[in-house]
Amino acid sequence: MPIGLQAQIVFSEVGAGFSSWSRIYTTPDETSLLTNPSLDNGKTNTVIVPSLYGKLDLSKTFALKGSVGYAKNSFEFTNEVAGLSRNEQLSQAIIPIGLTVELKFPLSKKSGVVKEGQEADEADADKNVKVSNSNPKSFFIGGFGLSRYFIQHSFSRIIIGGEGSIPESKFSGNDYGLTAMIGYSNYISDKLVLTIFSQYNTGAYDQRVYLEGDNAGYEVKNISLQGLEFGVSLGFRLN
Repeated sequence: MPIGLQAQIVFSEVGAGFSSWSRIYTTPDETSLLTNPSLDNGKTNTVIVPSLYGKLDLSKTFALKGSVGYAKNSFEFTNEVAGLSRNEQLSQAIIPIGLTVELKFPLSKKSGVVKEGQEADEADADKNVKVSNSNPKSFFIGGFGLSRYFIQHSFSRIIIGGEGSIPESKFSGNDYGLTAMIGYSNYISDKLVLTIFSQYNTGAYDQRVYLEGDNAGYEVKNISLQGLEFGVSLGFRLN
């Protein structure tokens, strides 16, 4: 096969990072489960998201990045009025699994020390010469992708002195959203690459809101997942 037609796909990088995800609510948020929701429409809710990722280099310009993260949050409402005590607790976990196509634009070159080959004069065979490496040192990166969000909730309502208690209920679901990102990557050694990035997430999911009273049931609300994410990652190059 001609060299120019050979596949360039290679598993090139693994790494870990963390980010700050500020969800921007344009719809009711998950605290609508509580009697006194802690967030109003138009407000933000920020969570820290640790993550792991791996990359496939498709060419010198394109890469395919797969990632998985974990975001956890909890909310509580307590109230006592006229002998009626109410305590509500909500725990939430979101696991975003993403697939992103990245474009890399080199900004500078790496420099290093290489050893002269066998064609050098015998007297200079052990001489080290500093040259410019053909591999870029830093990149501007951008990309678009698809995320699947796995959401897990645990909710309980304990009422003392009245009716309407709900034992701990666990429910889960998932949905999709699109992402767009930009960032800057820089080699801090031959194998380690540091990346700072910003990403915009879209998406939403349906949540049950349990009503009070015997056999009151629940209603379904659509909860937004959209918002800005800012983060940093450290990767290890495998090639």
